[in-house]
Amino acid sequence: MTRTSLAPMVLLSVVMFSIAPESHADSLTDEMAALNARWDAAINDPNPDALLPMYSSDARLMPPGAPPATGPVAIRDFFAARGKSVRDHRLQLVDVLAIGNYAYVTSQFTALLVKDGGETTRLSGSTVKLYEHQTDGQWKIKSHMFVRE
Repeated sequence: MTRTSLAPMVLLSVVMFSIAPESHADSLTDEMAALNARWDAAINDPNPDALLPMYSSDARLMPPGAPPATGPVAIRDFFAARGKSVRDHRLQLVDVLAIGNYAYVTSQFTALLVKDGGETTRLSGSTVKLYEHQTDGQWKIKSHMFVRE
């Protein structure tokens, strides 16, 4: 190969490698946004059983002002105990950071807290979830924390 024929190949390689990571990041961001929407749907229905497959077998939920819940069943029970008191829950993806088989995901949330008697209070805050990529290709929540503002 001559130098002049090598230059286009080098340029093509640079372009391909600079696009590929962004494309992967975009697809991971889209996947995490879809998982946020699935999580919102489970809370808003309310269908706490729909949360079970979203968490890894050793997942840990660390809610503010309550003891940690470990495992999908304990996490489901935590949210089931809230019944219909949380409505119109909406997660807005802020950032996704891929680290090997893990994705560190931060989101902002808004919701309505319905008190006894029907009085509502608007809630907002932040969530941090650590997702683990499973051997079957799914992403499952391994660690989940949230705080209210």
